[in-house]
This record gives sequence, structure tokens and C-alpha cells, in this order.
Amino acid sequence: METFEHKTAGDQIRIETFNNPYLHGSDTLNPNPKNKLTLTLMHLVDGIPVPLALTLSAGDIVALAGDYYTKAGWGNELELPLSLHKSSNVYENRQLIDLPIKLTEQKAFNEAYHDLASPAVKKTDIKRIYSIEDKLPRLLQQLVYAFTVKNYGAKLVDNEAHFAPWSLRAYLVGHNTALKMSYFAYIFQQLAKKEITLESDSVPLEIKDIIRKVNSSSLDKNPFNFQYLDDNSIYEELKNRYHALAVSYELFTLHFYSDHFAGGHLSRIGLLRKKMPEQFGVWGSILINNMHNEDNTDGVTTTNSFQFIKYRKHKKFRDGSTHQEDSFIALHEDCRAYGDGTYNKRNNDENSNMLINGMDNSLGDIAHIMTTGHVRPSTAYGGLTFLPEIDYTKRQAQPLLIQGKDGRVYFRKNIRTIEMLSPIEYKNMLAKPTSYGYQELTKFKAFLVVFKLEVLGFYFFPKIKELTSIKQAAIEEQEIKQVQPKRLGVEADFKVRSSKPISISIQPVKHMQEDKLPQLSPKTPQRLFGFHPFWRPHTNYVSKTPDSSSIKYEQDEHLPSSAP
Repeated sequence: METFEHKTAGDQIRIETFNNPYLHGSDTLNPNPKNKLTLTLMHLVDGIPVPLALTLSAGDIVALAGDYYTKAGWGNELELPLSLHKSSNVYENRQLIDLPIKLTEQKAFNEAYHDLASPAVKKTDIKRIYSIEDKLPRLLQQLVYAFTVKNYGAKLVDNEAHFAPWSLRAYLVGHNTALKMSYFAYIFQQLAKKEITLESDSVPLEIKDIIRKVNSSSLDKNPFNFQYLDDNSIYEELKNRYHALAVSYELFTLHFYSDHFAGGHLSRIGLLRKKMPEQFGVWGSILINNMHNEDNTDGVTTTNSFQFIKYRKHKKFRDGSTHQEDSFIALHEDCRAYGDGTYNKRNNDENSNMLINGMDNSLGDIAHIMTTGHVRPSTAYGGLTFLPEIDYTKRQAQPLLIQGKDGRVYFRKNIRTIEMLSPIEYKNMLAKPTSYGYQELTKFKAFLVVFKLEVLGFYFFPKIKELTSIKQAAIEEQEIKQVQPKRLGVEADFKVRSSKPISISIQPVKHMQEDKLPQLSPKTPQRLFGFHPFWRPHTNYVSKTPDSSSIKYEQDEHLPSSAP
């Protein structure tokens, strides 16, 4: 996704702010830009959040994270299951979810986040980026960014975290880190309310260490900017700071989460993103970019297979039927995912709704902790409810490149024409590429394909071949007969609700409240309480494609109005 696409989606986020003085706006579900979420960024000093003199909107953070402010190559430090490296099938999202998160991954995420949450970052820097993005052509933008954004070249090249399977892992790591900060905020909230004491067994050692650091710092040389004398004031301030830090972390990681909704960032490319440059050099990198652009423009068919399913006791009605009382099952829908310049166009409304609701839902995990103290496990993360996954039980367009089961790379011989394949044809294509119009790629052939696409693109520009009525009917018949993949929804039973997320050294609160779902609707302008999942059909009442004036930096009142 492009900068203003990220920003437009991010500025539609609405959450419960819990009267946190570092969070502003987001008072109701109202999509009015004046109601958008803004916050004071936090950065860590010796493990304690310190507010910066930098206020950004949710859309600003989602837009700027990863592309302009990040640690170059931090995606390479993300863990992937070994099975992904041994097989051409790189679509096993569930393996990424089950893989325990390591401290090295959290450290890399923190370093990426603090490239944005830094005293060196000024509002004028943000405004300059928006000005460049808005007024200069693409090629010239890259040149200017090379001189105005620190390490921009390295950030542009070492960017695996923006693409599947790394993008999903980036979300899991960032969300996990945000939830840990949320739990700290909850403990400080309990301390401030005197519902527990510092000596309570439920207080983690990390919390006690934080209080020790605060109390040991002298007032005249206080690195944490505290000006409070009594314990309750300190607890309340720490609650607000850790809560704001959790939201900041979450918004930063939602950049990578939102990238996962763009067709060219999904798993059709997968590990080819690393293999192509390694095997074919610069020509491999260019071809990967061409495939990325092709999938963004033409789209891929996706489904939301990670559904949250909540079971309760069955209630029998008079007619003998049964009903899952107090239950929620997300709609299992197929849609086409576009992206990067086409995200706000064409028929991308369904996918856009999935993204915006997914971001709200993910942030709902933070609100859930703040109200219950319960930390959801990775399999129940709110963002997964709406996360798209390529649906191989439906028709898909021929990709430009594939990695066969023999480990070799193949390219589509007919560059100009993209065939639409049935589910069975797609499966057979991966098994026998040469039987479906593919040829093994060599360095010389890679050069020829690049030459055709980049130099002779006016002739070789790829287009999807229109289906004949006979093939259309045959594909539809196959799709009906396809066995749907097993649902990866989560049963929200007691075991799930009482478990803790991976890699967080804390204990869940005992005797937690029941995990109830609110009845939310765009027609009921109430405050959000953060429980997930819920559905907001944004495009029913919001023009998802804003006019140019609504996305320019001048419209952001929290940014300075003067030109850089």
C-alpha cells in the first residue's frame, strides 16, 4: 500500500481511549476527520515510557512506520517455520501463529519503532514527507527521499517485513509487544485504584523494578520527567504512559498488518522475494517487483480463514432447533485484494472493510486487557479475525513467477496474456509448471523478461484473458465441488480465555471477567469498549476514496501549517 492509502485507512481507526490524556479524539464511531485518533508518542528510557513532543494521528503512524521510519532489514530477524523453507507451499499462516516469539524478534521490533519514536523526529519532517509524496512524481520521490530520510535506500531494499510471510509475523511480534505494555498499564491501574498492592503475588517483577527505578531517580535529574510525590499519582501516570505506548506500538505494527491486505504483498510471492535476488541478481529483484505490481493491479481472490468462533451452551427453541447462545461467527467471504495505488479504486471495498475492522479489532485486544486484565493468546488475536489469505478453492490468475515443487523458479512464457485458472488447474500448475505455459527461469531469460516488461512494456503489458462461457461454467462447477479448508477459528472456551500469550513473562489475572461481546452498530454512536470482534461496514457511510484535499498534510491540524 502507498503512503496516503495507509494514512486514509489508519485515520478511520476508532478505539476506547479510557480518558488517557495522551490519547485524543476517537470519541464515537463517527468517521468525521475531527474525531480521528491522535496521540502523543512514547519512547522508552531505561524501560520506562517518556512522552515526546510529537503528536501524530493514527493514520500518520500507520503511514510512516516501515516505509520512512524503521530499522532496515528487521524483517530478516523474524522467525519463520523451517517447513516454509523446505516447501514451495508458503501459505501456512497457522504455522507462523503457533511459532513462539523470541526476544530477538521483540528487540528488532523495538528498534524499528524507536526510529519513529525518537526525539530527533520533528513535525516538520513528517510534513516534508507528505509534501514530497503529494507533489513529486514517483521516480523523483525516491531521489529526494534518499537525501531527506535517514538510511532510506537500505530501508527500501531490506523490506521483507512488508510482505507475506514476514508481514504476518511482524504483526504477531508487534501485537505481542503491545499487549505486554497493555498488561503493565492494567497492573498500574489496579495499583492506582488500590485493588492490589505492590506486594501482591499478581504484580510481575518487571512492575516492581519499574517502581524501584522511578523512586530511585532524583527529582532534579529525573530521566522519566516525573513530577509526582505520592504513589497513586505515579501509578496513574504510569498507567497512562504504558497504555499510550501500547497503542503506539500497535499502530506501528498495523503498517505491516495493512500491507498484508494488498494483493501484491500476499503469499503468492512468498520466499521468492529472497530467492529471486539471490539467484538472479538485479533482474530477479525487478521481476519480483513486476509480479508485485501485477497482483496489485489484477488482484487475487482471498478469504478470511482466521475466524473467531465463540461457543456457549446450546439453547433449544420451541420448534426443536438449536442456537449457539451468545455466539459470534464472522462471515466467511471471498473478495479480491488489490493494492499499492489501486487500493482506493475498483472493487476493493470488501477488502478495505476487512482491513479497517481488522485494525479496530486488533486494538480491541488492548482495551480488553485494560478492562479485564486478560491477555489473549496468539491464536485469538483480534486482527486475525479479518486477515486475508489466498483462497485456493477459487479461481486465480496465472502468476508471473512460481517456485515449483522441485525448488526451481519458473516464469509465464506468454507474458502478455494471463490465463484465469480453476482451483484444480492452479494446483496442477504448481506440480507441473511446464504443462501449464511455464518455463524454467535462467539468468539470461530473466534479463529477456525484464527487457520485454520494462523496455517494451507498451507491447508486452500483461492483461487477463477473458473467460469463454464454457470455461466460466467449468470453473464455477469446480469451485462448488472444492472442499473448503478447515476453519482456523478459535473456540473461546475457558482454556483459551485463561491462557497467556507466548513470550510474555507475566501471569494472567485470576477470576477474570467473562469475555462478553457488545452489540455495536454504525447506527449506535456509542463509545467503544474494545471487545472483539465486531463489524463496521465503513463504506456504507464513508466515501472510501477521499478527494485529494482530504489526504494532504495541510488538513492535519496537529501538524504545523508552514512549509518546511
